[in-house]
Amino acid sequence: MALTRDGVSSPVFSAAVTNTATFGSERARTFGSVSAETSRLRMALPWITAYALVSYLTGAFFMADTVNYVTDVYNHYRGFNNSLWEFGHLLWRPLGWVLLRTLGPLIKLFAGPDPQIQVTYIFLALNWLAGLACVLLLRACLHRFSIRPVIVNCCTLALLCSNAFLNYIHSGSSYIPGLAFLLFGFYLLAAPAQTGASSWRPLWAAGALALAVCLWFPYIFAVPGALATPLFRRADNQTGWALTVRTSIYCLVLGLATYGAVIASLGIFTPDGIVRWVTAEAAEIGGGAYEPRRAIFGLAHSFVNMGNDGVLYKRFLLHDPYNPVTIYELGRVSLLKLFLFYILLIVVFKQLLHSANRTILWLCLVVAVPVFGFALFWYGGALERYLPLYPAFFIALGCALTSDRAPSYLKWLASVTLLVGAFSNFGATANFALKKEQHPVEERIKDVLPLLRSGSRVVLLDIHDELEEFDRNFPFHPIVRTHTLRTYPALNIGTPQDLHWNQDLARMVFNTWNSDGDIWISKRVLELRPHRDWEWVEGADPHATWPMVRSFFTEFDYGRSAGGKDGFLLLVPTERNKAIINSFQNGDVAMKR
Repeated sequence: MALTRDGVSSPVFSAAVTNTATFGSERARTFGSVSAETSRLRMALPWITAYALVSYLTGAFFMADTVNYVTDVYNHYRGFNNSLWEFGHLLWRPLGWVLLRTLGPLIKLFAGPDPQIQVTYIFLALNWLAGLACVLLLRACLHRFSIRPVIVNCCTLALLCSNAFLNYIHSGSSYIPGLAFLLFGFYLLAAPAQTGASSWRPLWAAGALALAVCLWFPYIFAVPGALATPLFRRADNQTGWALTVRTSIYCLVLGLATYGAVIASLGIFTPDGIVRWVTAEAAEIGGGAYEPRRAIFGLAHSFVNMGNDGVLYKRFLLHDPYNPVTIYELGRVSLLKLFLFYILLIVVFKQLLHSANRTILWLCLVVAVPVFGFALFWYGGALERYLPLYPAFFIALGCALTSDRAPSYLKWLASVTLLVGAFSNFGATANFALKKEQHPVEERIKDVLPLLRSGSRVVLLDIHDELEEFDRNFPFHPIVRTHTLRTYPALNIGTPQDLHWNQDLARMVFNTWNSDGDIWISKRVLELRPHRDWEWVEGADPHATWPMVRSFFTEFDYGRSAGGKDGFLLLVPTERNKAIINSFQNGDVAMKR
């Protein structure tokens, strides 16, 4: 029990204060003690400082859909009546809109008058704060699993240096805020039985887990494991089951109520309408088929940066005829990182299986199996896909290293993996590396920028073109802020868009010409073969092969050129070009091909 300022014993205060989790101390402290609060702050300050320093020296190499969220909030703010409610990120856009309306005048002081820039700052700030919360909450969770302080520090450092975490704390996506709430749910439900008497604890935990899902729906696959935590942490099964059942009911009610309220506000009252709303984003971007190879690579890549080596693996497995890859080349790149990560996983699994912490292994598997199973069928190569695994991964790693029977080679293996991951991840996210990445793009577009009109579009090969990524990953760059450069990637390999990419392109060209805009085509689409550094993988999609792409663009007449060999050509609206565009727009040519 702990004492309040009035001297009244309170198990609620005891659970919140005496638990070791908050900033790393395992000693019970008296509520309101100045020395205890000072000690907490002293233990937190090094990690706050480390987080601030790391985030200052690094940036995002991939901003995901930040620009989409910013655009949607901006359009809604300007009264364009677009909906902010999207199934996969239910509360993220509305949160940005609310903060823009309430904090806009304050943010305007340093962000300027542009509401789009203001929204971008809001989303980035939310991620930065959520990242800091994740660091402190992970320490809290690990202490509740009786992990030694030195191991807690190592696991916290590993989280801070993890590839997906280090990247997304600089983005405007909802992944890191969702992770913070997931960790908070784990923290509350992992409390020992003697600190879990509060009737509010299940409600707070349910709210945290429901918010994680409402920020990014795939966190739902980690929620069953989080809800089952009391069953693996408490010797008294009766209290464990009671806490799990109550929290599960609260979580289900909160989740259904939130989604139900949104669906009702959208005026959707039929099952078909609900299905269309739920699957709208999935239908737009397309899903992935069962691809264990992508998931295996993506899991490791989420923790250890492997650059664009995933492209090499695809070329090797698909026997790319344009840019073949040998097994020797794979060995030279990230194959060793891949093996190192999975060897660590196997050793941790084996250690937990034969230790007193076997229940921790089952808890982590309850989390890992649904998350990884989902990744097998839905973009398993994406970094963010495995963020729901992070709490279970670091709990498992910490418990395995804390065990008295832990072999010395496990500690060495974990240390080497941490060092390799930190070196690779910092190399990819360091500000100087990101600045260096921008220079070739600036050189490539400097000649075409003065020729662009307000309605002009620059057609690129696919979404992997550096220009497309530049526009999305560097929102504060002067070129991006002027909104002069409007790109259009012709292809998005692996999605349903590839079934009608030429028709979509024709419609865009037709609308741009009708709006007195120009169309500039990347010279890359006219090359005899894709260059090695373009990330093109022949055979990745049978509906979009290189001969198909090149034959489409070679039919047109082109005007003036801008830039060098990797520059752009003006697609002039001649009668011949208009006839070709009309035939594709109507689907005539597309049907014949």
